[in-house]
Amino acid sequence: MVMPSGSVVAMDDGTITWRPRHEKQRSCRIESQASVMLGLMGPMGQIDRIVIGDVNGGVNIISLARMELADRFVISESPIRSLCSCSMSGESILAGCEDGGVYMLGPDVPGRTVGLFQLDGPASAIRVVGQSLHIQQGWERKIVDWTGESTTFETPSFKPSLALA
Repeated sequence: MVMPSGSVVAMDDGTITWRPRHEKQRSCRIESQASVMLGLMGPMGQIDRIVIGDVNGGVNIISLARMELADRFVISESPIRSLCSCSMSGESILAGCEDGGVYMLGPDVPGRTVGLFQLDGPASAIRVVGQSLHIQQGWERKIVDWTGESTTFETPSFKPSLALA
C-alpha cells in the first residue's frame, strides 16, 4: 500500500512492514498471511491505521505510529477478500469473504462482529454508496441493501467500437 508518507508491505510470513519516507522502517507480525489491506484516516487527515484481512478469516487493525496490533477480529474460516470502512471514524468495517459471507465488525458493533448476509460467491470488492452496498463479484457488480437484497443488478456492457479509416 503506497501513501504520500510511505508504504506498507505485507510479507508471506505475516510480517507487516511500515516504510515511512523520512524515518526508520518498523515491522510487526500478524497470525496469518495478509490477503487484503485498507488504510484508515485519522483526525489529522492522514492514514494512521491499517486494516489487514488474512487468509484464515481474521481482520487485524494495526496502529502505524506504534506498529502494534491494536485489535483482531476472527469472523470466518474463509479468507478475507475485501474490506471497506462503513463509518467516517473508521470504527466499523465491512469484510467480504471468499465463501461469500459479508460481515460488519468493530469495537462498537454488538458482539464485535455481525454476519450481514451470504452471497453466492466471493466478494472481491465492497463499498458503501449512500444506503446501499456495491459488491463486485468477478465481472458482476451487485447493488444490495444491508440485508443482501438486490436493489439494482449491473453487469459491464462492452460495446466494441470499430474505427474505419
